[in-house]
Amino acid sequence: MHRLKSLTFATAVFAVLGLASHATPVTFGSVADFAPYNYLDDEGTLQGFEAELAALICARADLECTWALAPWNDMIGELMLNSFDVIMTGMQITTSRLEQIDFSDEYFPADPSAILVLTGGTAPDIASVVGAQTDTLQVTYITDHGWALAEFSTPEDAVQALIRGEVTAVIGDQAYFDAIIAINPGIFDTVERDVIIGGGIGLGLRQSDDSLRASLDAAIASLKADGTLDT
Repeated sequence: MHRLKSLTFATAVFAVLGLASHATPVTFGSVADFAPYNYLDDEGTLQGFEAELAALICARADLECTWALAPWNDMIGELMLNSFDVIMTGMQITTSRLEQIDFSDEYFPADPSAILVLTGGTAPDIASVVGAQTDTLQVTYITDHGWALAEFSTPEDAVQALIRGEVTAVIGDQAYFDAIIAINPGIFDTVERDVIIGGGIGLGLRQSDDSLRASLDAAIASLKADGTLDT
């Protein structure tokens, strides 16, 4: 996974990220259950790559940023309902999503997917039932390969279905699976890795928020230019 030069931020949910008193208030939306991008620690503090990057983006863009949480399936709908102003939760830029919302420049390239199985499992075939989180690019990947599809609300639900034997395999983000394998040695394995599906990851915005998008793009460009954001 690409890294920030300085990994020193621990961002509390709903805590202010921007520091300037004259900064523009902006609310970021996250699922907060998608490690290593975003997750809550035992104290309810938002951690992960995106929590740290958001703090840097807000400082560079002179924004006073707070966090709000929503389920993955509700992200775009809640954005359109003004529950928050920016989606920052590992959302890839796709043609279908661009029909509904706008995106900033990508802050992370297309993250590779992997296929997770129980240890000793094999790659899916035409008889397999393969799980994935609903409304993701992995769903299309499964159907394009002719595998039977089982959809789940969260990646964790899909992994639990694999443990129960309800699916043969699960396809999802490789970094997420690597974290699961690391804390559950001997239980899981990946049978296909570095599968690229779709475009890079960006900040989701309402299509009318041109000024905010420009500010976020400038902040992302600045972080890339000085090497703080290494993509």
